[in-house]
Amino acid sequence: MSARPERSRVKGAALLVLVALVAALVLSACGGGGSSSSSSSSESSATESESETETESGTGEEGSAEGGESQTAAAGSEEWCGEEGVTLGIQDGGGLNAWSKESLEQVQSVSKSCPAVEKEIVVDADFEPQKAVSGIQSMISQGANAIVLIPDSGNCAEVPAMRQAMQRNIVVVPWAANPCGTEGTDYTKYIDWDTKAAGREWAEWVIEQMGGKGKLLYEGGPAGNTVSSNAAAAVAEVVEENPGVELVEPISEEEWPVTNWDPAETKKITAAILAKHPDINGLINDYGASAEAEVQAFQAAGVKVPAIATSESNALGCSWKEAKEKGEEFPLLTISSRNWLGRYAAQYAIAEASGGTPPPLKNNGIVDLGQWENSVSGKEPVCKPSAGPEASFSNEMSEEETAKIALEG
Repeated sequence: MSARPERSRVKGAALLVLVALVAALVLSACGGGGSSSSSSSSESSATESESETETESGTGEEGSAEGGESQTAAAGSEEWCGEEGVTLGIQDGGGLNAWSKESLEQVQSVSKSCPAVEKEIVVDADFEPQKAVSGIQSMISQGANAIVLIPDSGNCAEVPAMRQAMQRNIVVVPWAANPCGTEGTDYTKYIDWDTKAAGREWAEWVIEQMGGKGKLLYEGGPAGNTVSSNAAAAVAEVVEENPGVELVEPISEEEWPVTNWDPAETKKITAAILAKHPDINGLINDYGASAEAEVQAFQAAGVKVPAIATSESNALGCSWKEAKEKGEEFPLLTISSRNWLGRYAAQYAIAEASGGTPPPLKNNGIVDLGQWENSVSGKEPVCKPSAGPEASFSNEMSEEETAKIALEG
């Protein structure tokens, strides 16, 4: 990693800035009119299918540049934002739904707050493994020195390209989906929710609402993705511990009813399963918007909605509220949509590439999200009709609240 800049230079630059500010105040007091100043300028442009975004900072003379750095530090710049230039690659193995868009916004909110980030290269793989690999290789060829990615295009598909980046001393931080591979060889740091812990919590809670017996349905995302693979394996383990519970469709690390995290596809698949198994007593889905589609399928079939465990979704919260008002309330447990973890992934990657200090993550970066909403325990699901159907309100948590979940100390 890059060496830190000498603090004596920064202090000297700060003194020069202080002198300049005093001089400016004197001129203003002498009758100067309205004033304007700018230490940097930014330009953004989207080019090619990869939605490349570039920011150029005008620093002027060397003394001015160092003075600008000193001003940034004085304004409270975070320790993770160092002073060496960063070209940041951002990739999503999917990129097709509202969850992906929110995740990108969370990463970019961090990128835009650090002056060291000079350029962004954004790539979506559309759940196509070859596109994911070529996207990473394209970022490498365009000079990225830090890459933040969601490796969910296919089971372990991105590993060879991530390794190529690491071999070129590029910082690689996968998040939100298990990248496979080895830390230090295939990636710098992996940051994520604990998908197995989530799967186990979902299953234990739903089975408790089922009274320990009945039929359970789990549905997941695209075939081969590690999020659904880990969650399905954990759910299957809990079902084995409860002999009174039957899975209506087989699940394991390798198989589950595939919805592609597409609500329309989920509704169609759920309707077909309901036609064969109209007496389902519990639902688990690793994507809240898909769980909302399951609710719609049950309601369309005239079947009582059973207990559901999933991730948060505004539309799902509103469906729960409507059902409650009609006296048709169903038990609902959600966990955070976790888009906000992208902030820490971006901070970590930028810190390593810019000479900053990475955030002190708990459990080596694998976070236990805990429960977000629980209608049974009184933590009612949130419904905001003015917000989008897939809106996730845990992303509105303050820095202090997310730090309690993700950071040491």
